[in-house]
Amino acid sequence: MLKKATGLIAFILVCILLGKPAMAETYIIQPEDTLSKISDKYGITEDRIVNLNRLDSTVLEPGQQLEIPKTYIVSKGDTLYKISIKLDCTLSELIRANSQIENPKMIYPDQIINVPIKNEKVYMGSPSKKRIALTFDDGPENIYTPQILDILRQKDVKATFFVVGKQAREYPEQLKQIYKEGHAIGNHTWDHPHLPDLSDQELKDTIQATSEEIKKITGVKPNLFRPPYGEFEDRQIALLNKQGYRSIIWTADTKDWSGVSAEEIVSRVKKEARPGVIILQHNYHVSGEFETVKALPEIIDYLRAQGYEFVTVPTILGNKNQK
Repeated sequence: MLKKATGLIAFILVCILLGKPAMAETYIIQPEDTLSKISDKYGITEDRIVNLNRLDSTVLEPGQQLEIPKTYIVSKGDTLYKISIKLDCTLSELIRANSQIENPKMIYPDQIINVPIKNEKVYMGSPSKKRIALTFDDGPENIYTPQILDILRQKDVKATFFVVGKQAREYPEQLKQIYKEGHAIGNHTWDHPHLPDLSDQELKDTIQATSEEIKKITGVKPNLFRPPYGEFEDRQIALLNKQGYRSIIWTADTKDWSGVSAEEIVSRVKKEARPGVIILQHNYHVSGEFETVKALPEIIDYLRAQGYEFVTVPTILGNKNQK
């Protein structure tokens, strides 16, 4: 009995010393549930729910299970550095997960802060403002890319292009134009491999070669990365994090690569639209039907009429230094 009591006291002391991380909780989606309702219920932002559960759609299905993101209750004497040690994360990860804290030096007891998501894939950006990010994969090239850039220029829209290294080498002028016109640029590997099939060294090589090519053409090294097909393993995400890249997926897939009509592309976007959404499109296609260019003006006009602002991925992630 004495041993049990001693063990219990020791456990309580450890909990006090370590602060008060909330217990993990699973939620079952009910009919009529929405992301916003669940967000309000738990006091957790929608993007954290989406990113933790790796949801590539904002539409929820009854019976679907969601893990609720953990939070941490600040104890007396805590600093963000001390909390980062307790939570086994880096200080930069902790600050990034709590961009709502305007002054990282000013935290107070009983304040609730977000526990960083391990090996985070970003599916959705900050929903704090009515913003959406258009993204385009697999280019540049000289057929669809110029048309997309013309539309974006005419509509005064900034987007994000995830660039394939060999395409950048073949079409450097198109990549220069993307950069000069104020669009964000991310790394999409050298030749679009399936990343789970690669060794760590092969992954490093394809990313490094692509970033070097982008920097040679634009003068800027990207810090965003999107895996081909949206697929890679947690160990690969960790490797990318160490190299300074954020892994970006999407919340709304237009399926434009599959040959769907412009009407279907627009319909998919309308269905998924909400603040913080990242939309997947392409600016390269080998053959067959491809109606992104036809759909793009209608997407922009519709979302703008709904009050959305178009921003780059860095902006929707809450990077205050970029537009």
